[in-house]
Amino acid sequence: MYFQQPFNYYEQPMMGETSFQTPYPSSSMPFPPPFMPMPMPNAHIKHEDKGAELIEEAARRERKMACYDEKIMECCANELDRKRIQQIGLNQRKHEKMFGEIYQGMTGRKLSCDIKEPNLSDDIKTNLEQRIFEGFECIEIYRKIYFSVMPVEWKMMMYEIIGDEQNDLLKYIYYCNKMNAL
Repeated sequence: MYFQQPFNYYEQPMMGETSFQTPYPSSSMPFPPPFMPMPMPNAHIKHEDKGAELIEEAARRERKMACYDEKIMECCANELDRKRIQQIGLNQRKHEKMFGEIYQGMTGRKLSCDIKEPNLSDDIKTNLEQRIFEGFECIEIYRKIYFSVMPVEWKMMMYEIIGDEQNDLLKYIYYCNKMNAL
């Protein structure tokens, strides 16, 4: 334990000093070898093909969730609620562009995600519940992407996307609770 050490911090021997200050009379501490970073074969992502597939899937899901957002916004009666949900939809579009940047940096190709328009119910409660569970599934994918990308800029983008999605889910959970209370 730290508090059971024989000397305080300033009395401790430094790396490479001789043993005249140590409690161990004949020991000397060798210098550790310098840290040499090993070049990775692909410095962008651990498994490029798998990462590209995950990003394509994430972009498709963002587009699908934007469809849910539009449908939910159409069903809202309150103008303030509509504006809040519109902001969530704009977040989805922003995330899709961010995934496109990461994908292009990783593969050198532009991301194209064409999805079939999902069949959405006219019931707002059903759409809210589906949107919430879609969001939770997306966060799991985003975490996999976050831990597989290497450049800090991409990690920061993924961190922002995960945080935004969590905030959006909290808003939708609020709306779901609001619908249940009515």
